[in-house]
Amino acid sequence: MPGGDKAVAIGIDIGGTAIKLGAVDQDGKVLARGQVPVYREIPFQDFLAGLHAAVDDLVHQVGKIAAIGIGVPGVPDPATGRLRGRCPALPSLMEGSLSDILGQRYDVPAKVRNDAVGATYGEMRHGAGRPFQRFAVFTLGTGIGGALVIDGKVIDGPDGLSPQFGCMSMDPARTDIANPVPGMLENLASASAVVRRYRALNPAVETPDAKTVCDRAKAGEKIALQVIDETAKWLGQAIGIMSNILNIEAAIIGGGLSLAGPFLIDQIAHYTYGFVLPLPGRPPKILQAETGNDAGMIGASVLAFDLLPLDQQATERS
Repeated sequence: MPGGDKAVAIGIDIGGTAIKLGAVDQDGKVLARGQVPVYREIPFQDFLAGLHAAVDDLVHQVGKIAAIGIGVPGVPDPATGRLRGRCPALPSLMEGSLSDILGQRYDVPAKVRNDAVGATYGEMRHGAGRPFQRFAVFTLGTGIGGALVIDGKVIDGPDGLSPQFGCMSMDPARTDIANPVPGMLENLASASAVVRRYRALNPAVETPDAKTVCDRAKAGEKIALQVIDETAKWLGQAIGIMSNILNIEAAIIGGGLSLAGPFLIDQIAHYTYGFVLPLPGRPPKILQAETGNDAGMIGASVLAFDLLPLDQQATERS
């Protein structure tokens, strides 16, 4: 049976267009995986039906599971599992507590956290964050999320409030991108921002996504190179500010935009150096996330395992 005698958890990464989920062991190895398409207006009961079927399939493949972790594109209350405020990506998630629903259905502990915070747990435990005690994870997708690790602990806000890296104001004079924070990082350097900027500079050319812009830049196209250069500079500025305040050892870049690889990561590192006071231990290393597209899934499984007593983590599988 997959997983041997190790405990197995279900990690669930909920995005605006798909649920990615997997059965993951304590070493961060994905033993089985699934994916469920979703859409913004999906009714909550339809969402649950698809999720339940996918989890049932994973349980059928691996047998007994020990816990479930769920990463969501919002701000969950850690005590209840319900989302607070709003959830623009999937508004129906406001209608119930996924930790309560899944925990009761599968009779295991379950926990909900912000998706970027979950990805940070994954990088800390199984990815590029392993050698470091102080680092930041930036997830570059439709928006920009992330979290900090200080002294080996993921730091979030009171009552589980997730950090808002994307809301750092980088250029307050930018009244053209003033919502909700003037000139904020997310509106300058996310994957969505890359597409908007390219379309503004080259409206005659169809540009479906940020990967297309990155591919054009790698091929040497002048406008695409300009857009990626601007994006790297904004990210370097943000990381430099964070480094000067917190003395982080590394910034780990995840999310879909990070899949551009060294082409983007090296440019971010180049600009970071110009925003950091040159003291011992600085500038921080700029690294690509090692868990890749599985970051949310693996991170959610880490959250799940952390619900278990240490002895149970070692012996749950039978």
